[in-house]
Amino acid sequence: MSEVMLRENLIASFCTLKGQFDRSLAEAHELDRQFMVLHQQFRNNMAAYIGEAQRKLPKDNPLSTQFDGFLSAIAATDAAWNKEISKRDKGIKFQEGFNDSLLVFIYGKVKSGKSSLGNYMAWGHTDPDQRVKAALSPDGHPSYFTHENTHASNGDSQDEALNRKEFRVGATEATSSIQGFRLPGLTWVDSPGLHSVNEQNGRLAKDYVEHADLILYTMRSDAPGRASDLNEIRSLNTQGKEMLILVTGSDKNEEVGWDDELDKPISTVQMKSAEIRKEQRDFISRELGFINSDDLLSISARYAQEHAKDLEKMADSGMGQLFSTLHRISQQEGVRLKKNVPMQNFCNFMRFCQGELTPYEQLIIALVANIGKLHGDVPKAVTREIRAAQTVMSSEIDADFDELAEQRNNEHFMNDALRKAHRHWDSTLQRVIGQALNRVFAQITEDFKDAVSKTWHIADLELPDFNLDKAMEQIPSGVRKGNRGLTGVIGTAIGAGLGFVAGGPAGAAIGATVGSALGGAAGRSTEINMREIEVITGDNLEQIRAQTHAAYGQAIEMTVRQQADISLTRQLDAALQTTRTLTQEIARTQQGFEVLRQTAQQKIQY
Repeated sequence: MSEVMLRENLIASFCTLKGQFDRSLAEAHELDRQFMVLHQQFRNNMAAYIGEAQRKLPKDNPLSTQFDGFLSAIAATDAAWNKEISKRDKGIKFQEGFNDSLLVFIYGKVKSGKSSLGNYMAWGHTDPDQRVKAALSPDGHPSYFTHENTHASNGDSQDEALNRKEFRVGATEATSSIQGFRLPGLTWVDSPGLHSVNEQNGRLAKDYVEHADLILYTMRSDAPGRASDLNEIRSLNTQGKEMLILVTGSDKNEEVGWDDELDKPISTVQMKSAEIRKEQRDFISRELGFINSDDLLSISARYAQEHAKDLEKMADSGMGQLFSTLHRISQQEGVRLKKNVPMQNFCNFMRFCQGELTPYEQLIIALVANIGKLHGDVPKAVTREIRAAQTVMSSEIDADFDELAEQRNNEHFMNDALRKAHRHWDSTLQRVIGQALNRVFAQITEDFKDAVSKTWHIADLELPDFNLDKAMEQIPSGVRKGNRGLTGVIGTAIGAGLGFVAGGPAGAAIGATVGSALGGAAGRSTEINMREIEVITGDNLEQIRAQTHAAYGQAIEMTVRQQADISLTRQLDAALQTTRTLTQEIARTQQGFEVLRQTAQQKIQY
């Protein structure tokens, strides 16, 4: 402990330390501001994306359940974040008095010099009066605090240090409450004697010890190494913290003359001899058995007070070495870790937030799987609805053709009737297609309407005209009697006579035959008068029926499938785009959190 530092230099170093704490805190607050912006963007964007997707979906759509899950996840995540923010405030603040400064915790028995030492640290004076306090600028004034008073006999009153802005000196039971003061970069805590600690103060003392950077134990030089002091030191649970034993009051009053006016000796404060001080430290070290005498310090705050600017005498007072020790500890790892607290806590908070985004990945996987299921289910539903629509269409067509068959001999009437039926079938076609598509997609999107297209029922549905098959046929129109018999008889007679003259009886026979033939030929036979008429041999009504069934059945098949494919692609693509948008938003937020975490990590001092 050969290095020496003046109090004013120590206070200046603490101000620098305070600036480092402030910068660490400011940097953490800036990262927190960026986090809040990112957090709010995530909440707003996710709610907007999912709300838009939900608006297009009916309540019974299976995708609605998935989007509801997303909204529930957002609400749960937001609640978890807000709870964590409320509980820990993200950890980006210092716990006042514990990790916002160098924390020194003072143990010691009654009248061991704790209060005088504390006053000197706070004011540069062991028992400051108003003149001393007024001489310091307000920025240099310590801020006092006090905890529950144990109301020990002759002890300090409740909030006495806070009200007096100094520690009470000289009382029989000087400190009966945990009290202390703060200077920029330094928190100094004065504990009651161990036997005066009540249950609440005992718990609080343990908290202070846990966060302490240095534990001081004070014992008077008038009676160093008393058994009670040694026992208390042995019983202290310092949790591995650095501890320094101070032998206080290592001074003496030495007469240097006589004041004739006041008629009393003139005395000054002098340090006890170096030999005596070393003997005391060696004795304490031997009695304790676990501490080197060089790690004990003989001090006199009163002597240091009178020689505040004299570096050599400050060294002799022991206070210069104490100040140097405090400065050394303020630069060590423990204090650096304290300065890292906001950034370290912010890093941890970012990891927590990143973890809270992980469930979204499972929700997206489930959503994509459901979209894939719909992609497989819809074509099956389309086929089912096409068959149902074709059945309805076929029934309408058959009913109309059955009615038309009764007038099938009237070609003009039939063509007029077919044109009217065609318009009816077109209307029916539009209706059954719309109904089929609506049943398929009514549970997929609110935007789907019955009339997906207004033109499908006209295209490719021209039907042939009704035609009758006709032929020309002759039928009898009357009969005219013939005279062929009479002329035959006459011819026979004439032929026979001529034959007989020429050839006798044989010639007569031949002549009769020839004459009869010639006579018959010369006469006329009986006639049937004929006329030609047009007859119906058939029609193409059944052909038209078959073509109508085929045309409308094909129109239903093609139109429903085409419109279903268009709508299915549009709707599922929109749903998949929503999942991609959600995935991108989560990835963007994850990346933003990671950037903030890495930035905080880089600012942590090692």
